[in-house]
Parts: sequence; structure tokens; C-alpha cells
Amino acid sequence: MQYVHIINLEKYHPGYKDRTLQWAKVYFKMVQGNPDCEMITDEIDWARLIKFILLELQAQQPIPLDAFYLAKKGFDLKKRPISTTLKELHKFIEVCNEPVTESLRNGYVDKEKDKEKDKEKDIYNGLFDELWGEYPVKEGRKAALRHFSKSVKTERDKKDIRQALNNYIKKMEMEKTEQKFIKHGSTWFNNWRDYIETSTPVSGLDAWAETEGVENAR
Repeated sequence: MQYVHIINLEKYHPGYKDRTLQWAKVYFKMVQGNPDCEMITDEIDWARLIKFILLELQAQQPIPLDAFYLAKKGFDLKKRPISTTLKELHKFIEVCNEPVTESLRNGYVDKEKDKEKDKEKDIYNGLFDELWGEYPVKEGRKAALRHFSKSVKTERDKKDIRQALNNYIKKMEMEKTEQKFIKHGSTWFNNWRDYIETSTPVSGLDAWAETEGVENAR
């Protein structure tokens, strides 16, 4: 079976890779100022061009060049043969022998890559939201996110920033730091690497035990 494919289809819908299609671009210059468009003399061919654009955008693949299918979609082939339309619209459409052209195939691959990137982005943003939710002083979220984006790039960074936050919170709890002396979120996320490793304060009892141990060793 042969198929009709709109040349440069993506220009009629910049979001062509998105499955949710609700609109298509039709440029005013198609009517005036575009020599190729001005050469379309029959209004039926004009209507069919627009319809081919919409149908392929919706299906996300070339349209079957099949009389039954076209008639079902409202094409009156008795009024004007499709072969005449194809000849008239040769600057805008091409006939191919498979439902997915190379350009569309590449588009599908790109779309899958975009999905993976979006998934990674969601996980990445989810980590920031999680850490921000745990941070005790939520001041300066926008700046904090900016610092987070610049400093957290790898899986190791993700692990380190989690550890740094745990260390900082434990440090604040052990020292019983007053709320007003806890760093604002924007400040901490700018310097979080300072807390990847922290020395745990030694209590008085532990200090005495260590001193006794040293004395006894003597």
C-alpha cells in the first residue's frame, strides 16, 4: 500500500513529538506570499492539503492512499480524482511505500529520548522537593533550587547531598541550635558539600572516658 506524507510536517506543529495534539499551524503566507501555495488553483486541493496535514498530525504517520479510507474521511473522489490532487500538491506532499518515513522514524526515536529525559528530570526535581521538605528553614527556595541544579549532577552527588543534609540536621539537633541560627535553605544548598563529612561533637562523658583511657595507657 502507498501512503501520503506531508513534507516538513513538523513546521505545521512545533510540538509534533507530543502525543497530545489539539491544534495545527496554518500560515497566512500560505495564502499570500508563498509562490508554491499560490500555484494551487483549485479550492478542493487547498482543502485536501489542510486535511492531509491534520490527519497525519493526528495519526502521527503518513495517510493511507486508499480510496475506501479517503472516502471515509470525507474525500469526494468522484468530484476530483486523488491523482489530480497529488499532482497539484507535489510541492507539499510525497507518496511513500511504508507508513513510517525515515524522518518520522527519527522523530519517534527522539520522542522516546525526550520521554527518558522527562522521566530523569522528574526524578531529579523529586529529589530536590524531598530534600527541601526535610530542610528545617525553608527560606529562598528558588535560589536553593538553582544551587542544587548547578551542584548535583551525578549519582554520587545525589548520595552525597542526602548524607550532607542528614549530617547537618543531626548536628543541629545535637547542638540544640536555635531556629534563628540555622542556615536559610538558599545558603545551605549553596554550601552543602561542607557537610558531607562532619565531626560529631564529643560529649562530656565521652571526653572523660577518652581522658581516662589515655591516663590508664600511661
